[in-house]
Amino acid sequence: MTAQAASAVLVHHRPRRRARVAALYARVLLGEFRWTLAALAAAVVLGTVLHEVSPARTKLGDSLYGAWMALLAQPIISPPNPIPWYLKIIYCAYPVIGFVLLGEGVVRLALLLMSKRRGEKEWMQVMASTYRDHVVLCGLGHLGVRVLEQLVAAHADVVVLERSETNPFLAQAKAMNVPVLVRDMKEDQALLDAGIKEASAVVIATNNEVTNLEVALDSRRMNPRIRVIMRMFDPQLASKIAEAWTIDAAFSSSALAAPVVAAMSLRAKIISHIVIGGEPYVAAEVKVEQGSPLAGKNVGQVELGYVLRVLARLAGDGTTHAAPPPSSQVAAGDTLIVHTAAKQLATVASAAARRSG
Repeated sequence: MTAQAASAVLVHHRPRRRARVAALYARVLLGEFRWTLAALAAAVVLGTVLHEVSPARTKLGDSLYGAWMALLAQPIISPPNPIPWYLKIIYCAYPVIGFVLLGEGVVRLALLLMSKRRGEKEWMQVMASTYRDHVVLCGLGHLGVRVLEQLVAAHADVVVLERSETNPFLAQAKAMNVPVLVRDMKEDQALLDAGIKEASAVVIATNNEVTNLEVALDSRRMNPRIRVIMRMFDPQLASKIAEAWTIDAAFSSSALAAPVVAAMSLRAKIISHIVIGGEPYVAAEVKVEQGSPLAGKNVGQVELGYVLRVLARLAGDGTTHAAPPPSSQVAAGDTLIVHTAAKQLATVASAAARRSG
């Protein structure tokens, strides 16, 4: 799947996603400029109060407007004669205060807007800070970029951490509107800036097994609830590490395709996999969570809509329905055992886990 194809999948979801990102971005900007705004508000309130208690007392609205204009070096209220000492402070100090606060705020905002247009690190950092319940992908090599394509096609939010500024896949990731932080993922601050504390999963897919293990342990330390998916080149070692450490899944890239790795990060449990006609297929468990679009549909609709076969339905009350008929209803809390193409599994897992709103 190319970057263009992955982006095309999101066409029908763009309006809702844009509104959500815009709201989160506005919140981040307010946080970014909170001290500047607080200082301006304090200066305006103080100036209003001093105008109100002066001999030249005016209407409250005029005092408020006068304090603001004093910050712009354009006083509009005629001072009394003689001028009280506190009004002298306003007329002398407020133009300097306004120049510092407003000038600094305008410059910072301009830099952020320029960074957004050019896709530079400042904008990437702001964009990453808006994500919640997302996947942190560490390593943008040949495997990492294929996992990224699958996650984007499954409508999952992803933040990428990549150490090398010369990585040839950086442009492809940015073309998919994914925030990419060019940082050393072994640093705690890099993981924090990628939102590791708010992430639902981390996929660690670098070519260095020691780095992968270190990042896995750091991620679990910072977020005990996070799902950790870690790459290991030795299949036997991967199995032992997954059993011995607090790692949800350790995989060998030679044994699992990128679509399966993406699905693992979205809480699909792989039961088995097989190659049919040169294409990998998997049997997997996916749990239908509250608000999932699968809840309320029948088995036939799920099979038709997501190109899969439901092998069994484990109802929330503990009963098992093997080979359920097409009319069998799927409810939140059910676990479905499905058989589908590996490339489709991430989409199925995302749909099962998606919450409303």
